[in-house]
Amino acid sequence: MQLWDIEPHPELSLKGRFQRDENGDEVWVVVAKRSWQFDGVAWQPLSDSEIFDDPQYEGDEGWSAMKVDHEFAYCKSNTDVLVYGKARSYAKKPVTQLECRVLIDEHLDKTLVVKGERAWVEHGGSITLSNPIPFIEKEIDYTCAIGGDMRNRIGGGVADTNKELLEQKVPSVFYLKEDWSSTAKNVRVAGFGPLPPFFQSRQVLAGTFDEEWVENRKPMLPVDFDLGFYQSAPLDQQCKGYLIGGERLVMSGFCHDDTISFRIPHDRYRAIATFNNEVSHVDMAIYTLFVDTENKIISISYNASFPCQGKEHLLVSTAITKQE
Repeated sequence: MQLWDIEPHPELSLKGRFQRDENGDEVWVVVAKRSWQFDGVAWQPLSDSEIFDDPQYEGDEGWSAMKVDHEFAYCKSNTDVLVYGKARSYAKKPVTQLECRVLIDEHLDKTLVVKGERAWVEHGGSITLSNPIPFIEKEIDYTCAIGGDMRNRIGGGVADTNKELLEQKVPSVFYLKEDWSSTAKNVRVAGFGPLPPFFQSRQVLAGTFDEEWVENRKPMLPVDFDLGFYQSAPLDQQCKGYLIGGERLVMSGFCHDDTISFRIPHDRYRAIATFNNEVSHVDMAIYTLFVDTENKIISISYNASFPCQGKEHLLVSTAITKQE
């Protein structure tokens, strides 16, 4: 066993990685993950869960929707709830509009409206929209949201000229009571997936990379770096602190046959890292709840961080124990 390996655990997939914090100091980050898949009757535990070292994109990085972020954030204040999937009408009945909802008791309740495909209609120098085309299944990632500007450069609906606008995709995913209009810059970017680092709402949290940073701070993060950058979920998909177990997750609008319902397990874990003769114990927090509605898989990632600047080479072992 290499020093950065983690002792196996019967319930968990495990991985560790050294990260640097905003001041450039080493942190040993441990990720434990569990997954369940719905078999049509109940949620069955899976024997293995993939732990992502790098963000996963639908296409080219920086120019497509992010499916999942890397899982080695050394610090999060809230559990991120992330959803990957499509909007699906109940019983495969064609609809021109569908509501998708994600609810977790006492933490979040979010509903987005998904509209059928529409086309731009140019008339007398103004732009309007055609009627929506009925659908039974539809993409809902951020390429379908309002965008075309720094808020969401992979979306559409915001442009400086009509010519530019007509070359964009008509957005189809919105918050309740919102839709595209000529004042679309006031419409919120809507989606259930992780926010890529190049989205404005997340990018501003990374801090100021200017000449002052180049001269006095590089390669460390800027002095105005905000730890909120490590939260990849939209604000309305960040829990109020961490999930602790027992909470009910309910989702609708993602499956043809029924709602998705899942009870967060009460199981809690503790990470133990030994650096030479020094033993550190950290209670693991749920950093990410990830729902893949395409495969009906739910994953929970538990994280623990051990600051270890100057003693990373002294790491002897890491183990995970289940708390009673």
